[in-house]
Amino acid sequence: MKKVAHILSYFPGQEGLTSFCRGLGSAFEKIEGLDVPIITFRGKPAKEFTGREPPLIKYPHRKKHPFDLPAEFLRALDSGELVLDGAVLHGTYSPQVFALARALHKRKVPYIFMPHDPYVRDLTRHGAFRKFAFWHLCEKWVIDHAAAIQLLSAGHEAPLRALGRKTPVYTIANGCHPEDRKFIDPKARIPGEGVDFVIQYLGRMDRNHKGLDLLIRGFAQFLSGFENDEKIFLQLSGNDWVDRPFLESLAKELGISDRMRFTGRLPEHSVTIHSRADLSVLCSRFDGFGLTIVEAMLAGRPVMVSREAGIAEHVEKAKAGFLVDPNVASIAEGFDTVWTARGELAAMGGRAQDFVCSDLTWAAVARKSRTIYKSVFGC
Repeated sequence: MKKVAHILSYFPGQEGLTSFCRGLGSAFEKIEGLDVPIITFRGKPAKEFTGREPPLIKYPHRKKHPFDLPAEFLRALDSGELVLDGAVLHGTYSPQVFALARALHKRKVPYIFMPHDPYVRDLTRHGAFRKFAFWHLCEKWVIDHAAAIQLLSAGHEAPLRALGRKTPVYTIANGCHPEDRKFIDPKARIPGEGVDFVIQYLGRMDRNHKGLDLLIRGFAQFLSGFENDEKIFLQLSGNDWVDRPFLESLAKELGISDRMRFTGRLPEHSVTIHSRADLSVLCSRFDGFGLTIVEAMLAGRPVMVSREAGIAEHVEKAKAGFLVDPNVASIAEGFDTVWTARGELAAMGGRAQDFVCSDLTWAAVARKSRTIYKSVFGC
């Protein structure tokens, strides 16, 4: 049987790339004639996850430096113990992805590169000098030697071409498992009909990428038009990527600490978490897709998303929520519009759920990916 491996060294992690590989990998189990495992360099099993796991190939390894690869993985490739007809590499500006690309290229194993995020200017806003050097020394090499680039939105091709890259491009959206509706909280809210109003952000605490500073400032501006008796709360849940102290300080500075909830990472399934909110939000400065919003839609939530996120075109098509620009004024105006439309939120949530269950499923993503692998890898 032909084998195409997704190589994600830190799988299982707690971010979107793990969710992507887990969802797609499990869907491939129902497609005959192709083995699509995940290769991981972590030895620990997934924690706090109750659901399907795709096939895993493990080469536990503790990196000695950022470009380090497991000797056992390289030995398996060289000895023929691990035979790959193709591979898929994930993530921008990653030293280990560069090392993997070089190792695969040396062994004549073709690979598809999935950056996940678009190559827009804001991508290099933090760590600009390091990323400038990495782009010229490593990132361009990964892109140029890939058999193909797989993007999450057609709009991400233009920034790539503007940088002079000519590698063939394919575009496939993210997906969901409709059966994960079973994770909806039995006491899930009816959006807009509770005694309070809960707005949920679920993702990493990353102010630059995810625009969380803009979200908090926009929320504060929105609240300024209310008396204190309105019970409106913004809840931020997810891993801290250094920025949580800054965000908590910003909320205090703006005088809205009592309206903010920083929960850290929650143990429940993401669909469960979203189902406890009236509105789910993603106001990223840039975003490859926004898988958390697909999960919110599956939970029957109306959503408010940045136009710079790949999911935005699907939200608009489904008439499932509100689009904003990643700036404070637009986000505040978006909240005003949501508040005015409270009576319509439940219907929006219903349309959201219907749309992702029909148009954005991992089964469909797997079928489309199978076509790409046949074209690129011949299998």
